[in-house]
Amino acid sequence: MLHSKPAYDPPTLTVLRRALDEVLTDHRFLKSTSTTALEIAELILAQAATGERNLERLKSSALKKLAA
Repeated sequence: MLHSKPAYDPPTLTVLRRALDEVLTDHRFLKSTSTTALEIAELILAQAATGERNLERLKSSALKKLAA
């Protein structure tokens, strides 16, 4: 059985991409040796799957992972 993946409209995709880009260029990510870009992307997508669309909250949740 296939599980359906959420489909996102263009404005949502823009927010998700911006969140990813901003986290991946943040000094905390650049200095991190334990978190990969894929892990950040998966975290942002997981947040989006719960309905989160706020850029700052998406970034904040990803940056918290770096601090952990």
